[in-house]
Parts: sequence; structure tokens; C-alpha cells
Amino acid sequence: MFSGRISQAVANQIEKKISENNDLNSLSNSELADLAIEFVGDAPPSHVPRETVIEILSQQPSINSWREEIKQKAIEAAKNKVSNASNNVDPRMAKMIKQQFGQWLQNSGLSTVEITTKIDTNSDGMISRDELDKFIHNLSGTQPPEWVSESLISILDTDKNGVIEVQELWDYLGAIGFNVPVIEESLTEKIVNEESVIDETQSTDAEEDVFEDAEWSEGSEINIEEEIAQIPDIEPVNESLTDNHLQDMQTTNDNLDENIESVPSINTSIEIGIERLHSTRLHREAVNVIDSTNPGNCTLMVERVERTLMVMDSYRGGMTAIGLLDNGPYNVSVLFEPEYNDQVESLEGKKISFIGTLFDWSSGLRQAKLKGSELRS
Repeated sequence: MFSGRISQAVANQIEKKISENNDLNSLSNSELADLAIEFVGDAPPSHVPRETVIEILSQQPSINSWREEIKQKAIEAAKNKVSNASNNVDPRMAKMIKQQFGQWLQNSGLSTVEITTKIDTNSDGMISRDELDKFIHNLSGTQPPEWVSESLISILDTDKNGVIEVQELWDYLGAIGFNVPVIEESLTEKIVNEESVIDETQSTDAEEDVFEDAEWSEGSEINIEEEIAQIPDIEPVNESLTDNHLQDMQTTNDNLDENIESVPSINTSIEIGIERLHSTRLHREAVNVIDSTNPGNCTLMVERVERTLMVMDSYRGGMTAIGLLDNGPYNVSVLFEPEYNDQVESLEGKKISFIGTLFDWSSGLRQAKLKGSELRS
């Protein structure tokens, strides 16, 4: 596919990265420049931002065709590898691996959405061999042998097309007892339509009731003087306000001020970051938002505590507190190191203070994760 404008070694390296991720962001700046030389004819000026270079290259039809060709080759190679793996794995061994993997997932305490988010790290709806290996490593603490990975791929890739789709993962999770999300099409539209029908029916019924209950009908005579006589007298308003009136007004204003103060607000760098995370769609967008936030003093109204899972740093073996951050509006999970375990275990229902650092975002749960230190209860 390459014409020879760049060295074969560089071309092979670029193709290898694209076959693994099919994402131009996986290329270094020098590799992006080489790609531009190959397909556009010249390298971009050094002052052009990396994001702009990627955007321009991603709009080139020749590059898109090349990426699609590499993608199809990768799928075909994966399909052949899965087929070979399926033929070489002992059925009894495959059954044991399937059961062990299912047991790991059940013991992790993660939901279907959390498992999906942690496996499909780039949120493209497909699970690569590399993503599966990293997930198993984080889950078990050890790097899986190649034959284990191949066995799991053959188990999860039910249609044997060389790609594990998220739906295939969900089918597997559902088969071992997980609650799998069900998306009903046009559910909101259905509800809106039903409410519209109800409103129209109620409106029509109300109009009919008004006309049925009325004591007059078309052609009936109305005695104006009698109608006026039935209107109750209106007492004049006392324009002078008593001290009690003023006191009542002051009390009302004080209550309003208290209510305004209790309304959840978004002030800190972490809260602003969480607000921005709710509008992100891609994993790299979330990473950029997290990197832009600063650590700070936080409070948490603890709703529950649980043991921390799926981390490999100093927080491994610690406890996680879940609750309302800084009086709202966001619920978060806060990880604490093992040295705080005894203290964290007794925090349920209490308000705590700590130094927080935003470090992860669960797009499935729409919930941020913080790492906490200097815990004070």
C-alpha cells in the first residue's frame, strides 16, 4: 500500500499500530508526519497542532481506505487465529477456563456496565485481544498465558468473525447470571405519546363536565342583578403593616436564604471536572478532563463502603467510600489506602473530610472516582 516515500521499517511500524487500534491518535508526531508524506506528499509545518494534523489526515479518502483495508486484514487474521485456537484447545480445558473466568467476574462485585467499561477501554464497542489481556491481568494480578487468552476469545466470539462485540460479552454475562441492560427503542417517545393521549382525554372530559354541570344553556336568560348580588363583598386592604407582618416577612426571607444556600453548587476544580465528564463521549476526552483538574479539600456524606477492587497501585487492598460529594449534586466513589481500612469501615452514614484527586470516570455508571488522602471524620 505504501509507495516507498518513507522507509519500509517505518511503514511496518505505522501499519502495526493502526492494525491494533485503528486510531491515528496511537501514532507519534513523527509517524503522523511520515503518514502525511506518504499520502499527502509533504509533512505538516511544525507549528500546526497535533490535533489539527490528525483531523486533516482523518479526512483524507486515501488514508481512510488504507485504514479500512488494514482493519479488514486484522479481522481476517484474528478470525483465522480464533479458528485455530478453537481447534487446538481441549474442550474440557475450555470449559474450565469459561467457568473460572465467570467466577472471577462474579467475585469482582462489578456490574455488567462496569465490566464493559473496564474491558472496552476505548469505548469502540469491540474488545481487542490486548484489552482482554489487560482486563484479566488487572482482575487476577497475573498476565494470562497465550492459550488462555485464545480460549476466552473463542468462547466470547460466538459468531467466529474474529471480533468480540460488546453484545457478545453481554450474552455471556447474562448466561452466568448478570443483569444485562435492555434498551427499549422509542421508549421516551412512547411515554410522551401516552401522556399526550391522557392529557387530551382529560381535557376533553373536563370540557364536557363543564358544559354538563352548567345550570345554563344556550338561549337561557341570566338575571344580571341577581348575579351581582351573589358576589361577596371584598374587605378593603389594610395598607399599614404591623410588626407581626414584618416579622413574618423577615422569617420567610430567612427561610428563602437558607434554601438558596442549601442548593447544591459546583465550585471546586473537581466538581467542575465531573460536570464536564458528564458531557464526554470518548475515553480520551474523559482522560483530558481528568488531567486538567486539581486536587483539593473535599467532603463526602458516606452512603456505603466496600472493598476496593481492580487497582494495582498503593490503593490495592484498601476500602472505597461511596456518597455525596461536597453536599451535591454528584455521587462519587473515593478510594483510600489500606492504612485507613479500620477507619473507613465505620464511616457509613457519616460525613468525612479529605484531600481528593479525580482519577477515573465510569461512563456506564456516570460516576467519578477519586483517590483520597488525609482522611478526617
